[in-house]
Amino acid sequence: LIRRAVPKEKCSTFLNYPAPAFFRKYPRDRRDGKIRMIYPGTLNRHQGVDIAVRALDLVRNEAPEAELYIYGEGPDRPFLEKMVTDLSLSDRVFIRNFLPLEKIIPIVADADIGIVPKRAEGFGDTAFSTKILEFMALGVPVIVAKTTIDRYYFDETLVEYFTPGSPESLAEAMLRLIERPQRRASLVANATNYVRKNSWQV
Repeated sequence: LIRRAVPKEKCSTFLNYPAPAFFRKYPRDRRDGKIRMIYPGTLNRHQGVDIAVRALDLVRNEAPEAELYIYGEGPDRPFLEKMVTDLSLSDRVFIRNFLPLEKIIPIVADADIGIVPKRAEGFGDTAFSTKILEFMALGVPVIVAKTTIDRYYFDETLVEYFTPGSPESLAEAMLRLIERPQRRASLVANATNYVRKNSWQV
């Protein structure tokens, strides 16, 4: 924008921070022995949700307690539903309808791991994902594709990275967090501090 038309002095950048009235820590009451991973959002190819489904397939035997919940709508939904059926993952991957903010937030807050599996292609590589900060504000450790934009804002003390577009790399990241609760706790602690410093109030 500066290169094309607008003086730098007239520009400011603001991240789209989560609204603290909604995105805060909630009581966790699940005691089912499962590791619930979650993706809430649009179901488009660039979001890479199919990569998460394939990754879950790769860890299904090593992590029998792992489940993936997908909440959302979009053009990729029929493709994802067919993939879940074809991979015989109907008992491990659950695709649910879009829910309004006040209903989806407690569900996300009760998850064990958040997934942001977007592809590093064009839009996906450079568009900031507000979902990451939302997971952080809810106290949910998050696995993130190592895109250009996310590497700019976050390091390995805040998120668990994987190679964009690689189900194998995402599967490895899933196992790292599933098998290491202390790593999950460390990510949550560091991310909580990060969100406290990076907010609308500050």
